[in-house]
Amino acid sequence: MCLLLVLRAPQPRPKSLRRATRGQRRERHRAHADEWAAAQERGLLLDVPVEKLLPLLNAAGGNRLPILGQLDPWSDGVLVREDLPQLDADVDRLRAAAGDDAERGLVAALKALLARWRDEPGLTLHWYGD
Repeated sequence: MCLLLVLRAPQPRPKSLRRATRGQRRERHRAHADEWAAAQERGLLLDVPVEKLLPLLNAAGGNRLPILGQLDPWSDGVLVREDLPQLDADVDRLRAAAGDDAERGLVAALKALLARWRDEPGLTLHWYGD
């Protein structure tokens, strides 16, 4: 199970594919896969294993964290630039709670993604859960 964090331009509300044909659904998934591959090449995508993230979140304060504590790894959502200062503070608390190299690597990857977000102000942070 993974949580996908992607920096992308603000998206219009997606239309439901409930009545879409299989071909339309396949095409939409293919378009997302292409977009995410390009985002990964540019450093705008982070694929976080939930089993590594949840223990670190709990060690850092769990749902008392203003942004990350409200993050549901089984749903989708969007964060805007106004959330960036609180998100930075949450990641700093994660860094303090990181106990091993894997957790420190995860925090470093999150910090790099946030630095990228600061450099490209027209983007929003989307998360896609399992």
